[in-house]
Amino acid sequence: MELLDQKKELRRQILAQRAAVSPEERGERSGRMCRLLLSFDRLRGCRTVMAYYPFREELDIVPFLEKALERGQEIWLPLTLPAERRIVPYVYTGPAMLKRGTYGILEPDPAQAAEGRPDSLEAVLVPGVAFDRRGGRMGYGAGYYDRFLSSLSRRPLLIGCAFDLQVQQAVPMEPHDISLDFLATESGVTETGRTDSMQM
Repeated sequence: MELLDQKKELRRQILAQRAAVSPEERGERSGRMCRLLLSFDRLRGCRTVMAYYPFREELDIVPFLEKALERGQEIWLPLTLPAERRIVPYVYTGPAMLKRGTYGILEPDPAQAAEGRPDSLEAVLVPGVAFDRRGGRMGYGAGYYDRFLSSLSRRPLLIGCAFDLQVQQAVPMEPHDISLDFLATESGVTETGRTDSMQM
């Protein structure tokens, strides 16, 4: 099977499994992961953190966003620009500055937010469909995060956020795919065996 076909089939399987989790169970697992993230020392020491706003059945990290803001961290959320095939981070100040954007995802309203300065970014919480313990990640297929991360002059701390059910033995990777430093699930935050060449 070709690599793109492998990715498509794996994406279909994982999204179906994720969608089968009840809202109650999703909330419980999400809360557990947020508590683990909040107590993770490497992340606690970062002043600027780019995160994401959950969409559909994604792990809900909103409790993390709110607590991180309360303790003084600067949180950024991405705005998707599909015509340019890229994302631009904006400083998150609360749900009132969000609007329904591309793909129906809640995103920052540029009229109400300041754009983040990529050279000051210290950590990124990365969503996705499938992950592995070596730092592999498979997203939704559009490549937004890989393009954004490869454009940075300095590598931030990269943490994948997912349910345990999204973690595979090995995720099919392409040369341009950027590996993660840590993987956070409801079971814990673990360091990966990252092998890509993107430098700090």
